[in-house]
Amino acid sequence: MPDWKREIERRLAGARMNPAAEHELIEELAQHLEDRYREMLSDNLDEAAASAAVLEELRDMDAKQWRQRRGKRRELEPVGMVASGRLMPDLAGDIRYGWRMMLRTPVLTLFAALSLALGIGANTTVFTIINSLLLHPIVAADPSRLAMVYETGVRDSREANSKLPLSYANFEDYTDSQQCFRGMAGFTPPQIFTLENQGGAENVFGEFVTAQYVDVLGIAPAAGRFFLPQEDRTPGSAPVVVMSYAAWKTRFGGSPEIIGRTLELNHLPYTVVGVAPRGFLGVSALFGPDVWLPATMAERGAFTGALSDRGKPLFRAFGRLKPGFTIQRAEAGMKPIAAALERQYPETNQGRVAAVRPLGDELFSSGGGAGGLAFGSAVLLTIVLLVLGIACSNVANLLLARAVSRRTEIALRLAIGANRARLIRQMLTESVLLSLLGCAGGLAVGYAGCRFVWSFVPANVARNMIAPRLDATVLFFALLVSLLSVFLFGLAPALRASKTDLAAALKEESRSSDRGRRAVSFANILLIAQVAFSMLCLITAALFFRSIQHAYAISPGFQTTRLALLLVDPRQAGYDQTRAEEFYREARRRVGGLPGVALVSWASGPPFWHSASRTIEIEGSEQRKRSDRIATVTFTVDTDYFTTMAIPTVAGRVFNENDREGTVPAAIVNQTLAKHYWPRSEPLGHRFRFSGDATWREVVGVVKNANYNTLGEEPQACVYVPLRQNFSYGMYLYVRSQEDPARLLPAMEREIRGMDASLEIGDVRTGSTLIQAVLWGPMVGVALLGVFGSLALTLASVGLYGVMAYSVSQRRREMGLRAALGAAPSVVLRLIMREGMTLVCYGIGAGMAAGLLAGRLLSRMLFGISPADPISLAAAAGALLVVAFLACYVPARSATRIDPMRALREG
Repeated sequence: MPDWKREIERRLAGARMNPAAEHELIEELAQHLEDRYREMLSDNLDEAAASAAVLEELRDMDAKQWRQRRGKRRELEPVGMVASGRLMPDLAGDIRYGWRMMLRTPVLTLFAALSLALGIGANTTVFTIINSLLLHPIVAADPSRLAMVYETGVRDSREANSKLPLSYANFEDYTDSQQCFRGMAGFTPPQIFTLENQGGAENVFGEFVTAQYVDVLGIAPAAGRFFLPQEDRTPGSAPVVVMSYAAWKTRFGGSPEIIGRTLELNHLPYTVVGVAPRGFLGVSALFGPDVWLPATMAERGAFTGALSDRGKPLFRAFGRLKPGFTIQRAEAGMKPIAAALERQYPETNQGRVAAVRPLGDELFSSGGGAGGLAFGSAVLLTIVLLVLGIACSNVANLLLARAVSRRTEIALRLAIGANRARLIRQMLTESVLLSLLGCAGGLAVGYAGCRFVWSFVPANVARNMIAPRLDATVLFFALLVSLLSVFLFGLAPALRASKTDLAAALKEESRSSDRGRRAVSFANILLIAQVAFSMLCLITAALFFRSIQHAYAISPGFQTTRLALLLVDPRQAGYDQTRAEEFYREARRRVGGLPGVALVSWASGPPFWHSASRTIEIEGSEQRKRSDRIATVTFTVDTDYFTTMAIPTVAGRVFNENDREGTVPAAIVNQTLAKHYWPRSEPLGHRFRFSGDATWREVVGVVKNANYNTLGEEPQACVYVPLRQNFSYGMYLYVRSQEDPARLLPAMEREIRGMDASLEIGDVRTGSTLIQAVLWGPMVGVALLGVFGSLALTLASVGLYGVMAYSVSQRRREMGLRAALGAAPSVVLRLIMREGMTLVCYGIGAGMAAGLLAGRLLSRMLFGISPADPISLAAAAGALLVVAFLACYVPARSATRIDPMRALREG
């Protein structure tokens, strides 16, 4: 018996209870058997005889003895030791051995862990955002029992699917008459207030809420108290405020002395009575105000007639369902109340019906609907899952290659008594270690990715929005994805490796024969899937990129180039109407005199920031159908507004100096409203009034349609009224410049502050930043898709390179034989390139088909391009072909440099 054989037997007999030593001895034994096999071949023994001789030595050594020893030990082991004394040491040994194998192949380990980290990190980034925006629960007691109460149009109306807020008077009537809720509360949209403190003046967001707001939510303050019932009775009698936790911490350092402190909001003193709980952002759970004020202060704070005018729907209402009540039952109970209000107040409530929806719907009230946000999130999540699939395919290919290099060791384990389950467990243990490394790296990538995404959030609203964070849910998701990836990349290599045959493993030609090719063929299937996934990711990214390009080219109905605007609210400085009107005139004169300024005007709001909520009544029309009433966008504008915004006039005239107080109330309508109410006649000279308003207005002009909420929207009806007949606080100054408007902004602010240093200037923008704000969500999506598409392309190209390089290494003998028979290097190069690019073309074809299907599903999110946009498809295919060509060329080039004699001798 050879010395090495005796030594292994001796050590083997004494080390059976040490799994780590067992792994080490098996590796050593495998290496000695392989060396022994090579010695026999060098003695001119043919391969079959050498394999038989080595197998005989192995069989004589301890095949039966090993099994006998194992059987005897099992007879002596107590039952309890199977779990406590054997399984855990075996598992610890598997872990130590797996870690040692990873350290022995640092390049493979690093690449595999990095691939998994990128795949898991991409998934973690997207899931963190989804978890924060969609899955993050509102801070409330039992939020599933909370429901929103809306008004909608009648069945045939364009408002049928709208979620219209309630007027304060209607809200009170619903609250007093309903029997479905334990309590109801209301709140207004966030408004900008000027907060004055020792550090100077700054803008903050505030909401007006009714007294039962926190009682219905079931939350407790972090400090102080919330509003009392008596503070919700007399208009203007309760100048108190509750501060958000974040504002308390960031602006006042979390000082307990904040309770009882007086703050000036829009030059009105308010007493701080409480601090909201940590993490509470209001009902939306996405964007929260800095302060909450009693609804009874709304007319003094921001909304003229908010409490007394039933025609001003400003409050979003919600309630807590009573036990036994469902959403459907509550809606059925609210409809009779809406019908009674319609009969009692037809001028403001005609055609309105009540609707009750889960509170979760409010989460998407400002984002275009739940469908858009949820669908976009689903697209991103699908893409990153494809990226993870590509990463797992790369790692699977690497493990397949490593399994082939370990075939002798694996065959030896099977020969000496190890079963397939034991081998699979060992290899899966190694895969778990890789996945845990990938998970750790993925969390780091996910954290960096979230910071990257949130860097796109405008600074003026960032601190009021919910920030993505790696909480326990995200950590659990990352761990789950990591364990799932184990089966995606670890199970197939483990199953294939456990089928190793010792006789075939010891035949050197098996490294380059059919068996090797079968391994490569399985890797080829994975490779085709990688290319297809990458193609799908690239097509999706290209479609959205082209969509954004097209969105910038969409005309919003007005000219955004060389446009600047800023917000000034004279009421915040304590101006009355007379003084504010004088300020508007003087500000136009001063800013209009600046060098480079072409036109100046005032308007009641910025573009893309209006909601359709007011309806109109046509004089002389009985409106036989309730559905004849449509919601209209309403603008209060000054003279020269349409010229400043470059909105063309279709008929009639624009506002002039004669449209002032004391003259006939004038109005200008857009084409959509004119077509709806006067489809066969000229609208000029007709009169209308807003529902709930006694003033009849004469139509003096018709202008072209514009976009009022977002780019590329469906045409909406719009009414413009003159500022000098409809005074309003909080106006935007619009400036048309002759040069870059960004250069004018400092001068504009300087002129306004020169008139009154106490005036707070806010929302300073240019036309380009307006478009960027509207496209913020799609731009973030495109940026993410671009990153994930590039990542998918990189992983697929690296995987392609790895498969081709492995294929060339396995076919060295074949390449050497071809070269020895006279094959030119160009022939070998074309052979390898043809094989690689054939796989790529299969993958591109499959990815193209999937991309066309995905384009149809994504069509509603694209701005004016076809789901089968040829430029997007060609760009994706071209990028993939170029990268794939380079990935195939490098291994193919190395195949042309193989030395025939050396390859044949090694084979």
